[in-house]
Amino acid sequence: MSQEIPNDLRELVITFVQTYSTVTDLELDLHLKPTPSFMPLTTYKSKKEAAHYFLLAASLSDYQLTGTQRNIRLLLNHLSEAFGSRLYTITKPLEFKPAVEKFEQKIGNLDHLGKEKLEIPEVLCSVNQFVANKAQGDLIDYTTKLSQKGRKPKDFVETLSYSVKRMNKQHKSKSWLYLRWMVRGPPDMGLFPFDPKDLMISLTTPKLRVYVALGLSENEKLPFKLNSKYLPDSWWENTAQFDSDTERLTQFARSLFPEDPAKIDFPFYILGTWLEYSDLTQNSLKRSLQFLIQKHQELLQPLMRYLTVVYHYNRIGERIEPGAFGALERDVYDYLKNKQLIFYYEFMEFRLPQMNSNVSLTYKPDFLLPQLTNRGRKVLLEPHGVKKSLIEFLIKLSIFRKQYGEYFCLILIVPDDFIEAIDALDLQHNSYDFIWKRSDYKIQIEKFQSS
Repeated sequence: MSQEIPNDLRELVITFVQTYSTVTDLELDLHLKPTPSFMPLTTYKSKKEAAHYFLLAASLSDYQLTGTQRNIRLLLNHLSEAFGSRLYTITKPLEFKPAVEKFEQKIGNLDHLGKEKLEIPEVLCSVNQFVANKAQGDLIDYTTKLSQKGRKPKDFVETLSYSVKRMNKQHKSKSWLYLRWMVRGPPDMGLFPFDPKDLMISLTTPKLRVYVALGLSENEKLPFKLNSKYLPDSWWENTAQFDSDTERLTQFARSLFPEDPAKIDFPFYILGTWLEYSDLTQNSLKRSLQFLIQKHQELLQPLMRYLTVVYHYNRIGERIEPGAFGALERDVYDYLKNKQLIFYYEFMEFRLPQMNSNVSLTYKPDFLLPQLTNRGRKVLLEPHGVKKSLIEFLIKLSIFRKQYGEYFCLILIVPDDFIEAIDALDLQHNSYDFIWKRSDYKIQIEKFQSS
């Protein structure tokens, strides 16, 4: 299946990476909440803690453990509040177990951990044991000494694979993710003295989609597996194939950026997430790249960012626990969860064109249903049960659809008595693709699924 990459596609990839390589990774973004207590890094002590903390974060970067990427940051924040500095010294899994269970109860309105969540305490303890025993409590000093001895990042990765649970075989990608954070300069952290040119790409599912769409894979079945609605756990079991694909993707990255191949790493994560359930062909990839680059040129900033958590406030201004907010939104959340429909809740923030020089608009969709499509577009559900400022809300949806309507189908779910008011305010129906009444939205979802 491996095929030649046309020059125009290569140029688009370079432009996209140059454009999006300044975007901060989800785990490192200081604008997202909660913020680790040691950030920003102003002392050696804070840098040393950051190196340990982000090794814990990398070890948990596994959907079978934590479910979604944002849960890593939320879980580590929860554990930090529960244990303080002991987060970095606990080596008995039974000490972590009750806190992890309490965390999952706490986020019940927002998300859930992965099916192998019971291994989380063991993974965390294996990291702490590695830092204490192998690195003598200081990963920066440890990697500095390795570098002085002529050791390379791959040597550190091999050591991690022998020492830390679930960081071996196909899980080596976590080690390369960690090293990208620690070795590269801004927007990464640049704490380790290794040379960025020796880094490899952390091959994860989103980046594998880009790899396939570029035509680099020799596995003819891989595009179909990647678009399967039921992701097979056997994807990564062939370690030799995984290593081969990682090497091939890294070689491609080095052909574009020989001194800094990991420059493509997070931009390809962004692109690969965008490509979920899309046709993984060079033509489809080219279309997405052109769209993402064009929107960046129009907005003069990246068109979206991934969110960890969106806080809501009650009527008297008190912050409440994150999760589905309001009666209608909660009703939709519970229905999707009970029906076992895969969905992402408040997962992303889209940037919109400014209305005037002072106001920068953004839009945070409530629900993305990745397995449902409408004419090739991903489906967004937007429950809205508040009449106050309804016109402003509809205007924002209209702007979103004008900008992103070729990729997303927006379905508005409202109380039955809102329909007449919305018809009057939005005569051209610019704010939605479909509008469903609260009284029958469940029937409509059933019909949508079957079609």
